[in-house]
Amino acid sequence: MNPDPSTSNPFAGQTTQATGAYNNQNSYQQGTGAGPTTQATYGTTQQQQFTQPNKFPGGTTSNPFADTSTSTTYSNPATNYRPTPDGVGNTTPGVRQVASTPTGHQTSKKPKSSKVDPDKIPRPEIDAQSSYEPKRFVTAEGLAPPPSTQNFITVDNGVAGPRFIRSSFYSVPTDPSTLNTMNTPFGFIVQPLAEPVQDEEQIALIDYSVQGPFRCTRCKAYVNPHFVWADGGRVAICNICKMQNKVPTDYYVGTNEFGVRRDKMERYELCKGVYEFLAPADYSNRKPVLPSIVLCIDVSVNSINNGIFNQVLSSVESLLDYIPCPELTSIAIFTFDQTITYFQIPEDLTKELKVVAASDIDDYCVPFPPNTLFSNLAEQKDRLVYLIQKIQKYYETLYQTQTQPKTFSHGTCLGAAINNCGEMLKTQGGRALVFTTSGPTVGMAKLKKRDDYKLIGTDKEKTLFTPQCEDYEQLAKTLLDTRVCIDLFVFSPEYFDFATIGVTANLTGGSIYYYPHYNPTYDGEKLHYDIARNLTRNCGYDAVMTVRTSTGVSFGEYITPSGRKPNPLLELSALDSDYSINVLLKMDEKISDETVYIQTAVLYTNAYGQRVIRVINLALKVSNDLMTNFKGLDCETVGLLLLRKNIINLNSQTSKHIREQMVNQLVNILYAYRFNCANQSSAAQLILPEALKVLPCYYLAALKTHLLRLNHDVKLDERSYDLHRFMRLPVNVMSTILYPKVYAMHSIYSIGEFGPGQMTEDGRVVMTNSIATTEDKFDDDGIYLIDNSETIFVYVKKQVDPSILLSLFGHETPENIMAEVPGLPVLEDDFNTRVNNIVEQLRKNKNSSYQNVRVVVQGDPFEPYLLHNYLVEDESKFGQSLTDFLCDIHKFIQQKYN
Repeated sequence: MNPDPSTSNPFAGQTTQATGAYNNQNSYQQGTGAGPTTQATYGTTQQQQFTQPNKFPGGTTSNPFADTSTSTTYSNPATNYRPTPDGVGNTTPGVRQVASTPTGHQTSKKPKSSKVDPDKIPRPEIDAQSSYEPKRFVTAEGLAPPPSTQNFITVDNGVAGPRFIRSSFYSVPTDPSTLNTMNTPFGFIVQPLAEPVQDEEQIALIDYSVQGPFRCTRCKAYVNPHFVWADGGRVAICNICKMQNKVPTDYYVGTNEFGVRRDKMERYELCKGVYEFLAPADYSNRKPVLPSIVLCIDVSVNSINNGIFNQVLSSVESLLDYIPCPELTSIAIFTFDQTITYFQIPEDLTKELKVVAASDIDDYCVPFPPNTLFSNLAEQKDRLVYLIQKIQKYYETLYQTQTQPKTFSHGTCLGAAINNCGEMLKTQGGRALVFTTSGPTVGMAKLKKRDDYKLIGTDKEKTLFTPQCEDYEQLAKTLLDTRVCIDLFVFSPEYFDFATIGVTANLTGGSIYYYPHYNPTYDGEKLHYDIARNLTRNCGYDAVMTVRTSTGVSFGEYITPSGRKPNPLLELSALDSDYSINVLLKMDEKISDETVYIQTAVLYTNAYGQRVIRVINLALKVSNDLMTNFKGLDCETVGLLLLRKNIINLNSQTSKHIREQMVNQLVNILYAYRFNCANQSSAAQLILPEALKVLPCYYLAALKTHLLRLNHDVKLDERSYDLHRFMRLPVNVMSTILYPKVYAMHSIYSIGEFGPGQMTEDGRVVMTNSIATTEDKFDDDGIYLIDNSETIFVYVKKQVDPSILLSLFGHETPENIMAEVPGLPVLEDDFNTRVNNIVEQLRKNKNSSYQNVRVVVQGDPFEPYLLHNYLVEDESKFGQSLTDFLCDIHKFIQQKYN
């Protein structure tokens, strides 16, 4: 049973159930394990129920290739695959086994013209055992991490764990020529403010008072576990630049007979790969940014009718108790359509709200002193609740008294609204959450519609991803200078122009959320969870990041949502815990050392107003053996860096050209391995390096995304939105976006003593193995969870046993479920409880925004969109099947031999 939302976690959202125009009735219903959900249907002034129409564009227990060899082999077209020593389903002595844990669909429906055995193809699968007995990953120099999709516990042993940083190489070649031979990007993806999971240590904050942390006097690297101590501890040799530094008296501690400081295990900076220093006052000449938040909400007719406006305010009100550090947090709210409306709270809350609409939208115009519009969350929460409720009442009354609802505007002055957010925050910095249903049609920086689909696939296509004016880029630069971050929540069913407006979020470090077909029945819950995550996650302000590397390796460039950044100093107005940063490195010369060291440092202001430095240290082994270099690759990092290196060029190259480049790069990597490491194998075999065996799967999935499709029915905004999120999301989230995970729920209807969906003593949920993301694995009487990292779909086939439907949904027929069950209910039933537990665990595994749940029954109009977009192994209008793709890759590799 979920606790009351007033005392529960921040995801226990207030349910807003409304029929008729703003007939606001608060009610609570049981959620799916995270408190009451949020659903809303809003009517017109005639009290008719409004329904937003749907509009849409256009297992095994162990991997059969997980053997002790260094490559994965299968033939084309024969099926004489290399056997594995362990087979499938073997148990490990002493390991607790799950009763009745299915391996997915038991019989494979072969494709019509299968050239390879689909059951032998490597894919990013989820192993159930890791869910209840996660492996401990003890970090060490050159040790490659487990896949991000697996459940593991990181033990920081002096090298940063993979939640914070993942390198493409964990065994670095000794010279540039070998690196060039491998055709593989050299770099890393860092998530500076990543959140540790259950059983992992929190990040230590170290205070060295006025003198600050000990650093190298030449390269300015921070002291870390890889400093070498000489002369009995009086000299510290920097691992980055080899400088010999005299150790200050107040930091000196002697060494033992092995040259190790005697206080090594007592100081976090000497034994951990990730830690924070409290920054001395002289590290910044600017006043620390406190968490000031502006909520800028669209009140145009689309926002009112679709329930967006009321949902935003209801969610914010329910989350006020969960925003970090309320004593330092201040919040202001204003609204906009074709004018901007401000609200000033009276000192006496029994009096009415002061409301002023500013029609001058070409210049900044706030009728009240900006500081009077903010309320401190800890001291003035009652004022914020008053403000939210009065604003809702104001527009409810205004809407109901309109004799002609069409007098409500459809367009907005979005440009002026964003500018005003910046002006309100320019003296103290902070961030603004902007909710809009359309692009700017009036006022400053208004834009023209330019979604010309005929240009897709032509040389002029790239112009669609270039800003149509400089206004927003100039505004974004001003926001960055004044340390203001913009988060955009966009609900526009029409063309919005992310390519132009999105720069305000991309350059400042903000997030973009996109709901192009917002339907409160399905998306109200998602919107609530997105707002909850945004307001409650760890967020740093006024962030500056730098990268330092050891001899032979140097910084190349950042690849960010706002473009390539060749300067090693990266500035962001805000840096949240879900933000990952891509760094490409260069190899300048032959490496003579045995280890490559990388240190990233981020100076930022935390939620408590402290300037702190987060230090992340990585150590990579060096080898002159090419096979060892290939074994030391991290597939997810290699794939994402390749993808991000290419898609950042969308404003200068066509999507067709980028697709061709990506395929060529994949072929070159696999050819390099085949030619240099497996040249004796039969030409009829496609050889995949063990470390990269699922890379083709991720590649095909990337080519089928909105971003890289060649179809003309893909909205340009969908491409731009994909570009934004693909550049910044964490590795584990991106892995599931590219290759959604599918779980068969009907297979766990009956289980033994210990099985999927049950809870272990330490609070972990026992999962089931994932199955291949293809309809060939679907039974006609099955129920499947499809997790695409944004939404968890419950896909119900028509021939499901009625008793299973009754247990899970409380209805016995698919027709009743389609008509009455938009989400997953919570029932007093064991099967229902276990499925809800699995859904809840999938949400937690992302360590990011909770996902909404949507039920899709076979025959639902949404079904084709679901299957074509998320079953990425199948052939569709968006691309070929995985088996055909592998055959083509094999053919291209063979051609390079000839």
